[in-house]
Amino acid sequence: MKSRILTLGILLFSAAAPAMTLDWAGTYRFEWMQVDRPSLGTPGWSKAYGLNYLRLSPKIIATDGVTIHSAFDVLANEDAAYTNQQFGQLWGQSLPAGADDSRSNTLSQTKGTTTLRVSELYMHVQQEYGSLIVGRAPYEFGLGISYNAGRGLFDHWHTSMDLVGYKFIVGNLSFMPMIGRVAAADAGLANTVQDQIFEFLYDSKDTGSTIGAVISRRQSSPGNNDTPFSAAPKADMIGGAGATRADAYSMQTTSFILKREWESFKFRMEGSFLSGSYGVRTLEGDEVKNNSYGIAMEMDFPRPEGKWDASVRLGVASGDDPKTKDNWEGFTFHRNYDVAMLLFNHRLGGADFLRTNLIKDTSVHDVSNSLDDEAISNAVYLSPKIRYGWSERWDIVNSLTYAQLMVNPTNSVDFKKDLGLEWDIGLIYKPRENMRWENQLGLLFPGAAFKDGTVDRPNGFTYGFSTRAAITF
Repeated sequence: MKSRILTLGILLFSAAAPAMTLDWAGTYRFEWMQVDRPSLGTPGWSKAYGLNYLRLSPKIIATDGVTIHSAFDVLANEDAAYTNQQFGQLWGQSLPAGADDSRSNTLSQTKGTTTLRVSELYMHVQQEYGSLIVGRAPYEFGLGISYNAGRGLFDHWHTSMDLVGYKFIVGNLSFMPMIGRVAAADAGLANTVQDQIFEFLYDSKDTGSTIGAVISRRQSSPGNNDTPFSAAPKADMIGGAGATRADAYSMQTTSFILKREWESFKFRMEGSFLSGSYGVRTLEGDEVKNNSYGIAMEMDFPRPEGKWDASVRLGVASGDDPKTKDNWEGFTFHRNYDVAMLLFNHRLGGADFLRTNLIKDTSVHDVSNSLDDEAISNAVYLSPKIRYGWSERWDIVNSLTYAQLMVNPTNSVDFKKDLGLEWDIGLIYKPRENMRWENQLGLLFPGAAFKDGTVDRPNGFTYGFSTRAAITF
């Protein structure tokens, strides 16, 4: 029966082949990550893991101007906390429990299989003065601090949604309204979560100037509001102790992007602002609202004729004040936006100093067994970087990242806001245009913030090492 189905599929594909073009592309990568003491104390709870990932991105050119895009995660992570992202399968993925050798980790001589997952599938229709997008599509805006499609070689997270949108283009100006369906429990409108997005963009390739804004509003029905709130194991989250979730979720994100490029200097800045209601009420019955912001700036100093160039990243993300139960002031950057190897990338220390447990799994994962699922929040940072082109194929990169907290996240007495200093040293090898091998050593000198005031938690020195390689085709 299977052979008949396969034969029929080949015949159908062969018959359709003259009417379309199938273009294959993809990325394979392997990563190894090791962190000595993410707890910053004793026990150190060191962690070391590998990730194996293959992404296939075929596109079908159905006819002139009509393309169907897709993305398949061939080696996807099986952990429930990371299963819908781009981490790849854990190297040495455990087998399901069983009594025979094919399901025993100690007796087995083979590895288990994995499920092929479809993360993107959408149609793109291009016209003279615009384009239409329909389906499950990625979305990115600006520097990617709010919306990030995960197109980087080693990006582990991505933004996608089921949407329909049309981009109107007039010269350098474009306007794109979109409607996205985030969740639907059934065919009715009573149990849905929807996005309404309006993107405005001026992009001049001649002058290197970009100015744009996006306004996105997400709304849910009361019955489909599943926003995490203060309940075990997240008892210090939205609403405080005794909170309830009974109303509709309604949140607006307003972001802007500014870019300007010259031959020897490039400037980029994105700001994002959140406002709205979580549909959660405190024990006293007050509605819990959000008022938060994040700003990121990047400055590059390219030297095309020399071996040295430099860049600077700086930014701020507002932090939630745990004393205000009816307002959540914390803004969280998209987790693809990294400024350091350890800080804002891996869970560190003995408490949730960045107030990001809202977006993380805390029932199973902690500093000892989590992947890089930390994010920039409740912090201000400065991160200069220098790159030296040792040869045509080798680069040496050094960066220093200094950060401070914005607010006291634990209400501890005598709390200090210094997160510390991290020095990252990287060696990059590019044997071919489509191949890249990166080695990085991160040295973290934690600040007094990790001591948590009079609680006096450990804040000892730690380091991490990573090696990762990728090939695109």
